[in-house]
Amino acid sequence: MRNAVMAHPRKALAPVLIVLLCLSPLLLFAQSPSASSDLKDGIDQFKIGQYDKAILLFHNVILDPSAGAQKPAAYLLIAKSYMAIGKLDDAEHNLEFYLANYSGAQDYEEALYQKGRLLFLQDDFESAIQALQSFLKAYPESAFASSAWFWAGESLYGLGRLDDALIIYQKIVADYPTSAKVEASQYKLSLIQLRKKEVELSKLLKWSHEDLLKSVEEYQNRERVYEQAIEAYQKRLSASATDEDRKAIADLQQELAQKTEEANQLSAQLAKLNAAAAPGGISAAAPGGISAAAQAQADQIARLQRLLAAKQAALDLKEKYLAWLEANEGAGK
Repeated sequence: MRNAVMAHPRKALAPVLIVLLCLSPLLLFAQSPSASSDLKDGIDQFKIGQYDKAILLFHNVILDPSAGAQKPAAYLLIAKSYMAIGKLDDAEHNLEFYLANYSGAQDYEEALYQKGRLLFLQDDFESAIQALQSFLKAYPESAFASSAWFWAGESLYGLGRLDDALIIYQKIVADYPTSAKVEASQYKLSLIQLRKKEVELSKLLKWSHEDLLKSVEEYQNRERVYEQAIEAYQKRLSASATDEDRKAIADLQQELAQKTEEANQLSAQLAKLNAAAAPGGISAAAPGGISAAAQAQADQIARLQRLLAAKQAALDLKEKYLAWLEANEGAGK
């Protein structure tokens, strides 16, 4: 057998070379820096935003059988890195593994906070609020408390619960003045106030539009009644009126014709603006504040009200003319 091996040295060495080649990555890995060094380098890469490189280094720590105490931190940091690059499923997988297996780890408190933040990033706002509330109840004095309150506020904002979100943002500004979340909270407070004003303006436009429609309808009904009454009185007076009465009638008719023409012109503008101010034309609130379209609608409402007041003045003149006709008819009798 020994002679056979010596007779074919290349054939005997070939399997050995193949094994060595297969093991070469493991040999290189064995010569790589220690788990502590990889963890430190990974953290450095994480801090400068090189998340892909950080993830590779943290994976080295996890795969190192001698890593020991460094593994929990590596799992949490991998989860945070995946969150940073938007790979939320991978983040969830690593974070859940950490929470299930390292409840006594030094960074377990932060991991619970990151669970709430991850749920927010996944748009699961209700679950995020519950997770963050549980965290704040367990760790009210945590260094992550202000951030936990902020993401709870963001979740409420995402659900459209603006009044509840406003309370949270106010709490952050008042109770955590040195927090990094104060500036963002102040911005959201301003944004909520602008959105609330937009909603109030939209309601005002709707109410004003309905009131205007009602006023226009009442005006048109009164106008028809006056026209009929004036026509009837003119017929009665035409036969018995004196020259002075006829002159007064002519003057009033001329003034009335002028005012009626003005009212007709205003009526055309009123109809045009009325169509533009219909509820379907009211724009939605813009994220950055009151929209230009909504402001334009408010201006149109004001113009509609002025036009309606002008038409009312013409109607008042008709009423005055009608009263004069009534008085003169009584005097003629």
